[in-house]
Amino acid sequence: MTEQSIATVYVDTAIESLRRHDLMCCPDPNMPAEMRDPNVPPSGAWLAWQPIASTVTDQDIDELESLYCGKLPDLYVEFLKYRHFYELTECGVCFESHVIGQWKEELTRLYDVCRQDFPTGSHLIPFGSHALSDAGPVCFDFQQRHTDGDCSIVIWDHEPLNTDQEIIPLFSSSAKMFESMTFSAKSEIDFLGGDPVEDSEEELIQKGQLLSQFLAIDPNGAGGPAREIWTCWGVTPQATK
Repeated sequence: MTEQSIATVYVDTAIESLRRHDLMCCPDPNMPAEMRDPNVPPSGAWLAWQPIASTVTDQDIDELESLYCGKLPDLYVEFLKYRHFYELTECGVCFESHVIGQWKEELTRLYDVCRQDFPTGSHLIPFGSHALSDAGPVCFDFQQRHTDGDCSIVIWDHEPLNTDQEIIPLFSSSAKMFESMTFSAKSEIDFLGGDPVEDSEEELIQKGQLLSQFLAIDPNGAGGPAREIWTCWGVTPQATK
């Protein structure tokens, strides 16, 4: 897997997982005709959707970057330009819906809502939410840039305002985020959450082994400074035997 293809590989893997589990439906009465799957009949208010080639242009990206006062990571731009979708598999990050004709307004609205309360001196760009809690939006941290133009991924926790816990690390870069989420999308079980009552000992061990592999993908992010937020949901990392 080359770094330039990580984002699109994730999208393809996530959509295949949703399709395999029959999860490509949503109750949107205003679903764009292009995204309506004509091969699947409606089920009550639920309509089947299909991914379509993205219509995002360079001008769209320029307008966002002007609003954000900074360049988006190349992999995220590639992500936006690849496919339109309603949702993808969730592993810590729930991306904003990338619906044709609506996506840019949604990202702009999210930014406008959040930026008035961002910590003074920060440069955070929200692009999704945290799948495991309601802590706050998941953001690019433009102040933590790497030499290749990528940047760290963080959660802005709106609860402990004006404390050193307000910005929580999640991934060391967008590249590691997409690689980690591809690993998760390929897994057949949700290995982040565990319940000693509902899960057998064997299931908890299996989840722990997968979690350990997941953390190893990003030793400077998910497996390092962000380790606590990934290991507090009832699963203990287990070495693979």
